Amino acid sequence: MALKLRGTFSPNPKMGPLLDGTVQPKGIELTFESGQAGDLHERHLRESAHDVFEFSISNYMITKERPRPLWDWTALPIFFSKALLAVNTVANAKAGVESAEDLRGKRFGIPDYTMTAGVWFRAMLRQLYGIRPQDMSWYVTRPREHSHGAQLGINEDGPRDVSINWLQEGEGVRMLLAGELDAAFPAGMADFPMDGPTVRRLFPDGGRAFVEAFFRQTGFTPVNHTVLVQRKLAEKEPWVPEALFEAFERSKQEAYRRDPRARTIFHDRDDLDWQRSVFGDDPFPVGLAANRAMLTMGAEQSNIDGLTRESAKIDELFWESLRGT
Repeated sequence: MALKLRGTFSPNPKMGPLLDGTVQPKGIELTFESGQAGDLHERHLRESAHDVFEFSISNYMITKERPRPLWDWTALPIFFSKALLAVNTVANAKAGVESAEDLRGKRFGIPDYTMTAGVWFRAMLRQLYGIRPQDMSWYVTRPREHSHGAQLGINEDGPRDVSINWLQEGEGVRMLLAGELDAAFPAGMADFPMDGPTVRRLFPDGGRAFVEAFFRQTGFTPVNHTVLVQRKLAEKEPWVPEALFEAFERSKQEAYRRDPRARTIFHDRDDLDWQRSVFGDDPFPVGLAANRAMLTMGAEQSNIDGLTRESAKIDELFWESLRGT
């Protein structure tokens, strides 16, 4: 009899073959709920009610230093989403922000300071322009009661040398339009203006040049989420992490076969020939060997950002039998 497991994942074409049953983990009957990533991550922090689920890499690293019985998880080296929310950044037209390099000294609105996309944006600014998190002022636009950072305790015991300001619901859009924020990410802000006389897109090319420049320097594109499993489940059924890992990879390959657009890292309209020439044939590699450099920089940036006291030890984040992948 198959082991029945409950999972959650945000919409992602690489998950399609798993969701429709074309790909099935060996020995496992897996049922999934779907929803928006931010809402699901909040739920996991509050309830931890699912057996296997998508979760923020940054927040996962933070839980390792702020352990609770509710957060006793281990990870599978599966990475199906890119941390590229930054390419949708908009700036107030009067802020003097013509490029990402101009963000030094500016006030920036972000859904959560702890979010992986924010960690990677700061890593990219540091790598490309030498901008440190202390060189900007950060304004959290997600209401505190829904903030992942607040759930993790960052609002009470967070970075000592970084300016982090917590806004009331709806303040972010008003402040951006009024010029009280110089730029912001759109996620988590209702009625966010993407174009108009008051704001302008920071990356008119959709962020292609910005991301390509980072890739040319580092050899990777930043990843947003990984897949977590309840540790007690993995300890009781140690074959489960490997079975899931293998199934996720098969699902991705089947998704590639079905539709080449499953390979896109920006959006469906990307030129796949251009993307392949820059980022390679499989921009979503699984396993630790292909992702160690990326994870190491993410852990280092979390430490630089003041989110963790020490850089996470990468192998310790993942289930033991998958550390050689």
